[in-house]
Parts: sequence; C-alpha cells; structure tokens
Amino acid sequence: MLIAISLLALLAVALLAAQLHAEIKRRKRAEAALRQSETNDITERKLMEVELRRSNADLEQFAYAISHDMRQPLRMVTSYLTLIEDALAKQLNEEQQQFLNFAIDGAKRMDSMILSLLDYSRFGHKTIAITEISSRAALDEALAFLNPELQASGGSIEVFGEWSTVMASRDELTRLLQNLIGNALKYHEENSPPFVEVCALTTAKAFKVSVRDHGIGIDNQCFDRLFKVFSRLQARSRFEGTGVGLALCRKIVEHHHGHIGVESAGEGQGSVFWFELPIIQPASVELTP
Repeated sequence: MLIAISLLALLAVALLAAQLHAEIKRRKRAEAALRQSETNDITERKLMEVELRRSNADLEQFAYAISHDMRQPLRMVTSYLTLIEDALAKQLNEEQQQFLNFAIDGAKRMDSMILSLLDYSRFGHKTIAITEISSRAALDEALAFLNPELQASGGSIEVFGEWSTVMASRDELTRLLQNLIGNALKYHEENSPPFVEVCALTTAKAFKVSVRDHGIGIDNQCFDRLFKVFSRLQARSRFEGTGVGLALCRKIVEHHHGHIGVESAGEGQGSVFWFELPIIQPASVELTP
C-alpha cells in the first residue's frame, strides 16, 4: 500500500513536470522566433508577440493549477502516511520504518518544490514599483530575517562599503539580499562556522553588491547551471533546498535591468555572488517570465 501511494504521487508530479517542461520549451521557441523576426514584417512580429503572451499566460495558469489541484492530493498522501506511521509505530521493523520515512519525506519535498515553483511563477506576473530607497535599510531587513539561521550556524557576517540610496523595489531588493546571504550561510564546511562578507559599491552608473563566503566553493564548469530553476550542485541530504532561490535572484535582478554573476576559484575555495543595478530605473517594471 505504501509503495502504491508513493508511486502514484511520484507519477502525478512527473506528469505535471513533463507538461511544464513542454510548455517552457514552447515558450522558448516563441521567444527565439520573436528575436529572429527583428528584420521581418511588423505584422508577423505582432503575431509572435501575441503567441508569446498567450504562452506566458498558459504557463502561469499551469503553475496555479499545480498549486491548487496538485497540493491537495499531495497533502492527503502525506497525512495518510503519517497516520499509518502513528498507527503502526510499534509493529514496524527498522527497515519498514525507514521506507515509510522515505515516503513521507519525499511527499513533503514535492510540496516544497511545488510551492517554490509557484513562488517563482507568481513573481513573473506582477508590476513592481521602483522607488528611491535606502539600500542599507533593505540589507538590515534581510539580516533580521536571517538572524535565526546566523545564530544556529554560529557564524558571522561583516558588512562594509557604500550602502547608498538606490532606485529599486524595497521588497525585492530585501529578498535578493536575503537569498544570497542565506546561501552564503548555508554552504559552509561542516566543522567550520560560516563567515560572510557583504560589500556595496556605488559608481556613477551602477550600484553593486558582492556576497563573499569562505565555504565549499564551486567548480567553474557549473556556473551556468546555478541560476536555473531546480538546479542543485550539492546532495539534498547534505544541504536542504529546492533549487529555486538563485533562479529567483536572477529574475529579480533582470527585472531591475541589472546583472548577476558568481566567481569561485574552485571547490573548497569559497565563492562570491554579485549583482549590480543601474542607477537610473523606470518608475515601474512590468514583470514577465
């Protein structure tokens, strides 16, 4: 029974993932065709723009369908597995208990991934207000959110540089800083508390932030994968996460017309994640995936 329930849940998620992958491919084809049409007739370009907008709308609806239609049966699977675990706690041998734990953890991980995907999709379909804000205030808010993780890790964060007033979305800049600093706190060697350096630099054209850690480092051949949805370089058993955080960071930066990147000398050498935002921003930005 446990195996059947788990297989059904996995099959349902696999089918949804396949549909999502197909929809993303269709959208990318539309985007590629739109780029190639720069020298074509304006009418043809308009048709492609309509197709791209329709594809984006379909993708958004699909993400919401995952949230509303998929999460309910998934929660049911988790609930019944937990009830079975409680009812049979004294009857299960060690191996059976382990199998049941795998099934429960798998269902919870599916739910977490679905929520992350929904969060990523929602970000792409709203208008954010760009206003003049204090970058230091956004940083302080991000650090306040991260304080429990910092205390639990026994690590430290050093902040320096010029945290000037910038044109940005306060909420999204806070979230961007929280994600990058949170990653720096997470990916450290097991017996070495994390030490994170956060530096800001303001020039005439851009506001740049770098987040340096002294953790596990990154192979430079993996740089391109880091900012893709559900991309993970480390085993889930070692570091928790869904693989959406950096993809969301990239989306936030791009929608502010900025750039984001990473540098690392290799595994065990730490890494530096950085982003820069232009000084001049439009009053609002219409977000599209």
